[in-house]
This record gives sequence, C-alpha cells and structure tokens, in this order.
Amino acid sequence: MVTLVNIVKHLCRCGTKTLFILALSGACTLPAYPQENSWKELHDKAASLLQKKRYADGIMAGEEALKVAKKTFPSGDTRIADSMNLLGILYRTYGRYTEAEPLFCQALAIYKKSLGADHPSVANVLYALGELFFLQNKYAEAEPFYQQSLSIYEKALGLDHAGVVDALNRLGELYQDQKKYAEAIPFYKRALTIEEKTLGSGHPDLASAMNNLATLYYYQGDNTMAESLYKQALEIYEKEYGNDHPFIATVLEKMAEFYEKTGRKDDAKPLTERVKKIYSNYQK
Repeated sequence: MVTLVNIVKHLCRCGTKTLFILALSGACTLPAYPQENSWKELHDKAASLLQKKRYADGIMAGEEALKVAKKTFPSGDTRIADSMNLLGILYRTYGRYTEAEPLFCQALAIYKKSLGADHPSVANVLYALGELFFLQNKYAEAEPFYQQSLSIYEKALGLDHAGVVDALNRLGELYQDQKKYAEAIPFYKRALTIEEKTLGSGHPDLASAMNNLATLYYYQGDNTMAESLYKQALEIYEKEYGNDHPFIATVLEKMAEFYEKTGRKDDAKPLTERVKKIYSNYQK
C-alpha cells in the first residue's frame, strides 16, 4: 500500500500527463542507406521502450543506437546528439546519473553548434540536465538549466507551449522543495493559467496543479484561497474518476491536514476516513 500511495502522490504532484520531451526521435529525413535505417530503428525502439517504462531494455537499444550513430554519421551530426540525449534520459531514469551527465553535455554542444543556442533541441537538453540535478536534490545546479530552457521555449515555441508549462512546474516544485513558497507560487500560478487556457477548465492536470498551489497558499497563511483550490481540485477529480480513485485521496489528505492545522477537526475527520477507505479498496 505504501508503494501505491507514493506512486499516486508523485503522479498527482507532477500531473497525469507524460513529461514533455520534444522530438525524441529527432528531425531526420527518411533514411537513405541501410546503416541509417538501422540507427533509426534502434533509436525509435529505445524511445518506445522509454515511454513504456521498460528502462533496462531501452538502455540496451539506446546504447546500440548510439554506437551505430557514431559509425554512420559524421562527427557533430545532430542524430548523434539525438541518441546521446535519449540514452542520457534512459540512464537518468534508471538512476545512472554519472553516466547520463556527459551524454547530455555532449549533445548540448552538438545542438548549439549545429542548430544555434536558441533552438528547442537545446532547450530539451537543458531541461534534461535540470531534471538530472533536481532528482539528486542539487537545487542550485538544477535551477539555471530550468530557467534557460524556459527562456528558449518561450521564444521558440510561444508562451503557452507544453514545454513552458513543464519548465514552470519544475521551477515551482524546485522552490517548494526548498520551502521557498513565496517564490514557488508565481510559477505554479502561471502554469495553471496556461493549462486552463489550453486544456480547458475540467482537465485533470488542472486538479494536480490546484492541489499543489492550494498547499502553498496554506503554508503562506492564505487559508481562503487554499480551501477554494482544494475544493476545485476535488471536484475535477471526482468528475473525471468517480469518488474512490487514489488521485482523489491525495487531495483529501491535503484537505484533511489543512482542516486539522486550522482548527477544523470536525471537517477533517470524514475526509481522513474517506482516504482510508479509498486506499483499503486498492490494497485488496
């Protein structure tokens, strides 16, 4: 049950969508030679395995794809960078951070030289480096990479793009983890505003953002705003998933804590009981 709870909390904190990865398979044209065919097949296979969370198999395919890329394409070709970036993501996801970092740095250098410093592919690698350090709780190292990726996404893809939302949410989470709540709120608020505009008012990703933002307002002492956002998040999740989905429990837990700490224990008790019932149903 503990594992289930932790997984659900992570999903709700980050939203239900898959994290934005732009052009995982690169922007190469149709292969002209057998070696290029071989590289593309391996690269696409590794990308597919990553999406399926089959990381060990993905690493094997990614390593082979990089070997083929280095043999097939001239030094500095962006397809080599594509394979480096993808393999770096696979290593990072598997916790092999020391192996991932040099791959990201090499890919970054190739993209900057070939495509220019403000290309989205550059932003992708900067974001990936931010993730690498963030996962190791190296917040000072992660922050500038997220900031740089955000700036490029805004210029190259527009202010409402999914890459912008992901970078904003990650910066909000970075500050939240350091208990810098006042600094985190503007990033979460802006991300929520974009998602309301692009996804619609009832999308479940909004509920996860509202839940995060509500907790920050509570920590900041704005109880009225916190309660309003908790209730909105709960309403969206209930409409989307019904009354006993684990995502709902994550909001109920935060609401119960909020009511407990603000002296409303009678309001907190039924929410706590409901949380226990939801998790017990999924433990069976």
